[in-house]
Parts: sequence; structure tokens; C-alpha cells
Amino acid sequence: MDRLCGWYEENGVSINREPFGPLTGTLVPPCIGHAVGILEGLLALEQGVRSLTLGYGQGGNMAQDIGAIHSLREMAHEYFQEAGYSGYDLTIVFHQWMGGFPEDESRAFSIICWGAAVACLGGADKVIVKSPHEAMGIPTKEANSQGLRASRQVINMLADQEKLRTMEIQREKEIIRREVRCILGKVLEMGGGDPAEGATAAFEAGVLDVPFAPSIHNQGKILPMRDNTGCIRIFNRGALPLDEELAAWHRDKLEERARAEGRSVSFQMVTDDIYAISKGHLVGRPR
Repeated sequence: MDRLCGWYEENGVSINREPFGPLTGTLVPPCIGHAVGILEGLLALEQGVRSLTLGYGQGGNMAQDIGAIHSLREMAHEYFQEAGYSGYDLTIVFHQWMGGFPEDESRAFSIICWGAAVACLGGADKVIVKSPHEAMGIPTKEANSQGLRASRQVINMLADQEKLRTMEIQREKEIIRREVRCILGKVLEMGGGDPAEGATAAFEAGVLDVPFAPSIHNQGKILPMRDNTGCIRIFNRGALPLDEELAAWHRDKLEERARAEGRSVSFQMVTDDIYAISKGHLVGRPR
């Protein structure tokens, strides 16, 4: 597909290439989505793609999500330019919540509008919009229109406001940048600088690992869950090549939540978090 897009570019027809950024859409740590997206971008540019859109799926914590939007754009440019590419057009697409939705339409609209606000305040170029029928199957065209109009209302109201830049957002952005550098550094090392060879070897070794992915080529050992503020952290990192300082930081954040809830860090938290938003909360706390 990349080569076909590149062929069209070479013949005067520009085609936008958009790999699917949210991956499984279920508690995906931003660093994993970013690492995969940047690798896909490098492979696309190598084949002549010049219009590229990288995506990010909403996690739920505003500071982490906005930091992720910023870091994806910045790091993609850094890696593309380090690889010698120029003259490309990069845009960022934000996918509204990809997980379970409540069946109640009023509550579903809240999630849709929250996603629209985060996308706008984070400076995304495009938003993939959900519908109030998300929990009930394939939406009608009327339901899709409602999701679009609700998102447009929020974006219009926020369009003239300053984009958010807080200490929390900056902290999350820097954490994500460090994590991505750890992962991609190892991937490119395993491929001798070739992103395709590196990605193949990394998935086989679990250095690249997507949570809850059904592919037989994915190790599936990484286990994410939310911390006490709803940010997505890594409980079991499998073979993910995070340095020990980062790994300890993730553990400390999860232990902080465990103390607040009066329980130990366990797989039950993962299950609770997966269903939390459909039940009206971000963090799956014992009720």
C-alpha cells in the first residue's frame, strides 16, 4: 500500500496515508502507539509516501492525552528528519474513546464531547468521531450525524481559546518521549538501523508488544492499567525495553493507586479499568 501511494506521488497524484494509530484501542500506553506509528511512518516515507497522518487513541486522562498528541507530532518529525526525510506533510488524527461506551445516550454524548475537547485543546488536525449508539452496534446515519454535530459544537467553542500547556501535560510529554526513545532505540538497533528488520525482530522478541492484540506474532505479555489519576501505566512490561528508572516510576504510580483503594496491584485492576468508562468512571475502583 505504501509503495502504491508512493507510485501515485511520483506520477503527480497526492494520496494521504493513515495507518491506524489506536491499535487495539484498549489501555494502550502512548509510548507503544507512538513507537508503532513512527515505525509505520518511516516505512511509508521509504516507499515514497509524502502525505502522512499518524493517529492516537484517547486514553482518558487529559494531561496524558494532550501530552501524547504533542509528543507524537514532535517525535515523528525528529525521527523522520534523523532518517533524512524532508518535504513530507505530517498531520495528527485523534480518535475519540475506542473502548466500551455506556448504552445511555446522554452519557455517551459526554464521552464524545470530552474527546472533542481534548482533541481541540491538544491541537490535533483531525478527529475521528464516535456516535451515541457506540454500545449498541452499528450506528444509524442519524446517530453518526449527532456525534459529529456534538463534536463540532465543542470544537467551535474552544477554537479561539489558548491550547493547554500545564506542568502536568509537560511531565506526561517528557515521560512519553523517554519511553519512546527507549523502545525505538532498541528496535532500530535490532534491525541495524532498518525499521522493517527492526520491527520484525522486535515483535518476535517482545520488544514491541501491543496489549490485548490477537495476532500470533504479538507476545501479549505487557499488562497496562490506570494510576490514581487515570493515566495509563505499565504493570507488567514483558520485554519492553524501558530503563529501570522508568519501570520503577510506573510501579510507584500504580502502588499509589493501590494504597488509595486499599488493595494490592493485581490483574483485577486491569479488568476493572476496561469496563470503568462504560459504568460511568475513568478509573475502575472497587465500589
